[in-house]
Amino acid sequence: MALVAAVGEDVAVTCLTRLLAGEIGPREIVGEPWRSVLEHIGDGHARRLDHSAPVHAYWSRTWAARALAYVGDARVAPWLVQALSDDHWRVRMTAVQTVGRLGIEGLEAELLPLVDDPHERVRAAAELALRRTATAN
Repeated sequence: MALVAAVGEDVAVTCLTRLLAGEIGPREIVGEPWRSVLEHIGDGHARRLDHSAPVHAYWSRTWAARALAYVGDARVAPWLVQALSDDHWRVRMTAVQTVGRLGIEGLEAELLPLVDDPHERVRAAAELALRRTATAN
């Protein structure tokens, strides 16, 4: 991943977990280093969005959750668990997918409620993640 090549794995994971947790405010996210981080994880889409607009705030959390699937491991579980209750369905879905891709075990209790999520894509991701983590055992 280009972000890891640019800043190193530990810094990348720290940046991604801070984004996923929503710790970076709208004023801060449009400046450096966050603009570059978003361009690494959001590709061309990141360049087209106004990240200071609240309506677009979920994208940085979504991209961070997705990127953690490639640079994360079980140590990012607390941030992914927090994202499972995000207000935006796309963040919940992507966090669930990342749990499944990483094969993080022991999160069945946190994943099970998402099988009944209001959004069908979150429900489908939760079912798949539960199957993946069950087979990881």
